[in-house]
Amino acid sequence: MKAYELTANVTADGKIELPDFRLSPTSSQPSRVKVIILVSEPEENSEELVNVDEDFSEESFKKSWQQAIAGETVPLSQLWEETDIA
Repeated sequence: MKAYELTANVTADGKIELPDFRLSPTSSQPSRVKVIILVSEPEENSEELVNVDEDFSEESFKKSWQQAIAGETVPLSQLWEETDIA
């Protein structure tokens, strides 16, 4: 199977307008193709991402890195003890 990527437009009434595109005939018989439609969605967590980036600092990273190098870490199993995740 070969893939082709095309950019289409969606009209105000929700119809898809495809560009002029023709496949070369593969046989004398009509054939079926799979069509996958990817729709961009607004970022729901964009504010959270901005807040996380604002809280990040070079100083905090350096401190965490030094702790990791020094072996001042917590076992992964211990991190899950205080959560509701099974």
